[in-house]
Amino acid sequence: MIWSLAIGYLVGSIPSADAVGRARGIDLRAEGTGNPGAANALRVGGPRVALLVLLLDVAKGAAAAIAGRFLAGDAGGVAGAVAAIYGQVANPWHRFKGGKGLGVTGGAAIVLWPPGVALVLPIIAAAAKAFGSALGALVGITSLLGISVLWAANGWPTAWGVHPDDTLVWFTIWVLVLTAPKFVTTLLERFRTKRSSPRR
Repeated sequence: MIWSLAIGYLVGSIPSADAVGRARGIDLRAEGTGNPGAANALRVGGPRVALLVLLLDVAKGAAAAIAGRFLAGDAGGVAGAVAAIYGQVANPWHRFKGGKGLGVTGGAAIVLWPPGVALVLPIIAAAAKAFGSALGALVGITSLLGISVLWAANGWPTAWGVHPDDTLVWFTIWVLVLTAPKFVTTLLERFRTKRSSPRR
């Protein structure tokens, strides 16, 4: 289990978005929102840069979950995935400042609970269109937890994912714990900016 956590954290902390930005002459931590994620990459670098950043984040989450399951079964897969998400949001190479962890979460969920990805993606898209990306993501990860509780309670199949029990629910709990504060902070910053901007 310890190895699952350690490998997951190291994989999640790989500064892939920074490398992509530098290759394109962009500093994602200094431009746009300053967040080294796909959304900011789209703002400052365009769709190709954003897609590459997203794919690498997804790959990190999937790799950490696969490695964890190989080492310690379902619990190890969840441990590796959660550690990778933490490595992304609290990057040790950048003074524990990182991205929001949504791409890594998506990659891990593809390995651990593929039906959950299929159900939550439309929710995130609809909520983001209605309320903005930050609130949309917050709605999505909250929904992920709620759906996982229902899924585990009924023992529904998870395709190639983990067994539908408390292990699945703990994965989504940790996703919410680690990623929600980032989106809440973004929403609060936007609210304060809106309030402090001069009225015409």
